[in-house]
Amino acid sequence: MTALPGQELALSTYDASTTFNASAPVTLGSARGADFTARRTYPRRTAADRAARWGASTISGEEGFEKFRNRTMPTTEDIKENVFDKSAADPFRHDSQYMASHICIAPPEEKLELTLKDRRNRPLPSSLRPAALDVLERPLRCMDRSGGLPASDREFFEGVASRAPPQPIPAMTQKHEDEFVETVETSLRDGQTQASLWDQYAKRAEELLITMPFEKVMRVLKAFVLAKYRGVGIYTHIGGELAKEVKNASSTRLCQALHWLARAGLRDQTLMTLTGNEVLLRLSDDFVLDMYIEVLNVHAKLDIRNPRLVSAILREMAPVFAEFGRDQCCALAPVTVMNVLSDQARVAYLSRCADLGMGLPVRMTKPSVLRQFRLLEDCLRLDYHPTALPNVVQLWLQNLKCEADAQDVVEPVPLSPVEDDILRVLRQEMDVAVTPWIQDGIFTLHLIMGKTVLEVLDSYGDYYATPAMGGQKLLRTDTKLRQQLLWRRGWRLLTLEEEDWTKLSDDLYKKDLLEDLLVNGPRRHRYVGANAGPHF
Repeated sequence: MTALPGQELALSTYDASTTFNASAPVTLGSARGADFTARRTYPRRTAADRAARWGASTISGEEGFEKFRNRTMPTTEDIKENVFDKSAADPFRHDSQYMASHICIAPPEEKLELTLKDRRNRPLPSSLRPAALDVLERPLRCMDRSGGLPASDREFFEGVASRAPPQPIPAMTQKHEDEFVETVETSLRDGQTQASLWDQYAKRAEELLITMPFEKVMRVLKAFVLAKYRGVGIYTHIGGELAKEVKNASSTRLCQALHWLARAGLRDQTLMTLTGNEVLLRLSDDFVLDMYIEVLNVHAKLDIRNPRLVSAILREMAPVFAEFGRDQCCALAPVTVMNVLSDQARVAYLSRCADLGMGLPVRMTKPSVLRQFRLLEDCLRLDYHPTALPNVVQLWLQNLKCEADAQDVVEPVPLSPVEDDILRVLRQEMDVAVTPWIQDGIFTLHLIMGKTVLEVLDSYGDYYATPAMGGQKLLRTDTKLRQQLLWRRGWRLLTLEEEDWTKLSDDLYKKDLLEDLLVNGPRRHRYVGANAGPHF
């Protein structure tokens, strides 16, 4: 170390025995007598001190494993997370008492006695008995069947509890049922379909249906459908009776019931739900392909939504679409193909129809089958959300349309009496240019005025029979499909209820109804239902 100019540093040796005052200031004068270059020495620990500190038995520091383990192993208190936690080995502290001993349990007694004490009939003390309890414990007067009744009625009510289960239907009632069924079937065979006669049959049927079995109810339903009876009440009554017999009917009878319910147009959601659930349970038991097709057709014609049943049927039918025969292809209705089948099932069905060449050649195909596949071709061609069809299906549909347009001759449907009367009023009273009919493909259009078509809707053939709908009318699926196709072909449709026209007795009111219809479109007219004149 080099001394500063004019100053001289004295170096001295540090003495450990000399006390050093840290608070005293160190100056150059005081530092002259100290030696800062000497090596500092510190007190050293001896081996004996280390042995005493770490508990060694010898001065060499050797110790046994037991002492090392006892010294380093954590105690029970050290491994606790909290001071209030139990020790990890605490639950097993008594295990050593049972490790070598045999556990003996006394066998159960052979006899178990249970003593029951019924305290419900014990009378309440007077101090705890409320005053209103006497009134509540009195028997109700409505339950007293003996007071004020004749002896015969009293005997009847007293013997109700001891009576036997319900007895079979009396033979006389069964005889009346058989005679009624034979009567309606005979009238149908003889062509006696007058509305007044079948009104009487409907009243008589409502009295006898409650005791009829499933077979007779089906015969009655079939007779009324074939007679084209227009009363809605009898069909809803028959549907209520069929709902009680669905569970016990065979699978074949269920399909027959669905077929005739669709023919009748009975859109009862409760009945269809019960029937659909029963069909769903039996799909894998005794249902065959024709039954599947019939169930799908019924759901399409009645516009019923049962996703679980439809999905299960399509899952069963998916592998067999490629094996369909001509009869099975014809059995599937066009409205079913468009509204019920999924895209995958629709493509599989149409591919099979293309393979079989359904409807071709046109000259060798039955008119009804040809009309069915021409309707299907119209639906596919005019569909707003078309399905991606294979090339073979598109070629088949194109050939079917070309040949049918060139060779198929469709006989037009004649005008009904109501349409004839409307034509007379339009021509004579209103001086409107009207074309009686035009054939547009497979559709016959009546009462055409330019691009406007006037259609008369029948309350029986164009609407469903819907119970508990408050008088609301729902168009059948076939009628809606016809109107959609005509609208997509460019026609403007005006609809008129047949019963609204027949209720008008004077040409003046009929003319007023038609003028309002042509100007404002279809709606409920104020004169509808008036027989003598307008109501102000």
